[in-house]
Amino acid sequence: MMFSELASRYANALFEAAEATNCQDQVFAEMRELNKIYSEPDVVRYMSSPIIRPAEKIEVVKKAVNNNGLSATTENFLFTLAKKNRLSIFEEIVHAYQSRCDEANGVRRGTVTSASVLPPEERKELEKTVEKVTGKKVILSYEENPDLIGGLIAKVGSYTFDDTLTSHLRRLQDEIKRRAH
Repeated sequence: MMFSELASRYANALFEAAEATNCQDQVFAEMRELNKIYSEPDVVRYMSSPIIRPAEKIEVVKKAVNNNGLSATTENFLFTLAKKNRLSIFEEIVHAYQSRCDEANGVRRGTVTSASVLPPEERKELEKTVEKVTGKKVILSYEENPDLIGGLIAKVGSYTFDDTLTSHLRRLQDEIKRRAH
């Protein structure tokens, strides 16, 4: 996933600050929880409004911080975002931070789409296979798409594994056409 340069810079700065105090996972957990608040449409509108003074936004952040008992790293980061009027890109920063943590930990995230819910055994086997192909630890999220006739599509980083019935039929059709000529 691509992020704006600004979000990436803030995420990298946060990662370095969290790494210095060895609290990357804690900061990520806090950021994820805060993202639930900051991604609400009313909150986004408020924090993005040029009419609202930064000092007022900082007060809102202080209330959120006091109610959540956050680490000093996360608190300082939030105050910096509020002062610089950057809370409007908070969600993007959270995703960029997650990507940075994944990179540091050798993790790849991906999505598997199948016609129906995959049983846990198949999920584990699929994760092992994808880890073997990518050479990285993978975290997969699963989606169902009843339009798929059968099989699945796995997307991890730049890899796409298409093992659907449609792709098999397409390859068979191409092979028949190739042999006919």
